[in-house]
Amino acid sequence: MLQTNNDEVFFNRVRLHLHKTLTPSRVMVLREVATYTFTDLLTTLQNFEASSCVARELSAETPLSRRGIYSRLLKCWERVLRDEIRLIKPSDCMKDVFDLYVSRYVLNDLTGILSAGVEETTYLSAQAAEALREAAEVDGLLSTLAGSGLNAGFIVDVLEKYRGFRVSELDVRKLVEELNSSFFRRLKGVLSASGASSRGLGCVDSLEGFEGVKYAVRRSIGEGGDFRGALTRLTPSQREALIKHSSDPHTLEFLLVTLPVNSCHSVLRSMPPSTDTFLHYLTVKEWEFQALSYVFYLMYIGYPTDMIRDEVGRWLRLYESLPK
Repeated sequence: MLQTNNDEVFFNRVRLHLHKTLTPSRVMVLREVATYTFTDLLTTLQNFEASSCVARELSAETPLSRRGIYSRLLKCWERVLRDEIRLIKPSDCMKDVFDLYVSRYVLNDLTGILSAGVEETTYLSAQAAEALREAAEVDGLLSTLAGSGLNAGFIVDVLEKYRGFRVSELDVRKLVEELNSSFFRRLKGVLSASGASSRGLGCVDSLEGFEGVKYAVRRSIGEGGDFRGALTRLTPSQREALIKHSSDPHTLEFLLVTLPVNSCHSVLRSMPPSTDTFLHYLTVKEWEFQALSYVFYLMYIGYPTDMIRDEVGRWLRLYESLPK
């Protein structure tokens, strides 16, 4: 890709955002708070870009579910970044990368609805989610997604193959695998067209490898099965970490979120401002939303202060034990 001056401005702006993002390696920032109140956390986060969305979207008086907190932070951040893209005007490739990456959240919601019938979605509106849950045929899924105004092109392309099928006739596991494969194939395509390096594309491979692992582990926890056979695509150290904590579902969930992000964070944080920087930013923001939504949720449900600090401290110890 021939980079423009606007691309250089955008990449440098993203680099500044990265310096103000809560990454796995900076989780100790949360651990340093003396007491956990809404005001204390807002003060602690004042040097992070998430603080503006936290202040705008959350309050101590209006408790939300963990998914609700995550959703508000995600959508606020998306609006802010889209405004910057409109202002800076980088090349269309950068907008394509962002549009496609955000469509992952549509996919996550659809997967949750089809596989588990989840009631609360992260990105889809309540109306769209309800229409998808009520759809008896694949044509109903397609019409809902097509009329939602969302970036769901790759999802529609996969579902087109199943026109005429009833939703109950679908092999959901196979469909989820197809959708994830389509997403990551397209993501690598737009990143390649945008000038991503082999390190950036390797990050995508790592993210893709973990998608199947997440599904297998979560299903195993629910059914009491053995997920070790699903770990073959991971590195030996990643497999070891998951197997070591296989008896603790809560720790496993933390690792499933942290390991793929940590893999990308380790290889991309030293890259010069480029498409790789943008990919790095997108991946660590997802981790930041997960961490903040969990801490705020614990506050909302009245978790004791010392237990919240202990939980964050456990994250830090787990992170420090992971291969860098």
